[in-house]
Amino acid sequence: MRAIVTGANGFVGSSLIKKLITNDIEVLAIDISFANSKLPQSKLIKTIELSIDNIQSLELEDKCDLFYHFAWIGVNGPEKGKIENQIKNIDMTIKCAAAAKKYGCDKFLCAGTVAERNIESLANLDTTGPGMFYGASKYSTHIMLETYCKNIGLDFVWMQFSNIYGPTNKTGNLISYTLNQLNNNQEATFGPAQQPYDFIYVDDLINAIYLLGVKKTKKNMYFIGSGSPRKLADYLIAIGKACDKEQLIKIGVRADDGIKYSYDMFNVTDLREDIGEYISMSFEDGIKYTIENY
Repeated sequence: MRAIVTGANGFVGSSLIKKLITNDIEVLAIDISFANSKLPQSKLIKTIELSIDNIQSLELEDKCDLFYHFAWIGVNGPEKGKIENQIKNIDMTIKCAAAAKKYGCDKFLCAGTVAERNIESLANLDTTGPGMFYGASKYSTHIMLETYCKNIGLDFVWMQFSNIYGPTNKTGNLISYTLNQLNNNQEATFGPAQQPYDFIYVDDLINAIYLLGVKKTKKNMYFIGSGSPRKLADYLIAIGKACDKEQLIKIGVRADDGIKYSYDMFNVTDLREDIGEYISMSFEDGIKYTIENY
């Protein structure tokens, strides 16, 4: 099999590529730069530095079976809240879907996020932060992509990721932020943290992504999580205990951001029915390993 992967030098893209080549799948790895490459040396990997705007300029000798799209502008920091970046991401995704059709790919798989569900709280918010622009862009991209793929007859899967953690995740998401604070002996501060939440270890996420590509799927959207959500505060306390710095976890210091989650958002029943079991790491084991190797 052959696969195209955009955002190939990112955290998720590079992790998936290692999984693909382990299973003898050839990879065309596309990113804006491989100057600091996260990819291993392998005859199964061909790297191309390319802007998504030029994605249809590729000259492929052979048909590709799968197209994984992870490239995204503005995932962290100030760039996340720039609306021009998030609007650009919709255009980039549609261009990649068009390229997947052009190159004869059997399936187009795109990365979503549980942050899409934040828009369900939007009507009850007085103010919004950068994360809402990001979530709204992912949600809008999902709708436009589904419309487009059904129009051109392209099989697609929208993969709605839970919160990802692992030793190499330095993206500044909740666990990354918490571990950075604790490693520097600084307080990690949070809101009430009483609502349900979910985290998935990166290797388990990658396993699910891989299986969604190679297996026959029945649906166009799957949530990829641990299958064992719990109250956010319980996760945070577990991280503090694992670091032996529970006193630095400060819950209830920040105001509630007004965004509401529910346990049904983290349901993985459809995913397990179509790809089987994909979880190998409990949160306690995963966070211990992450801390030891961070």
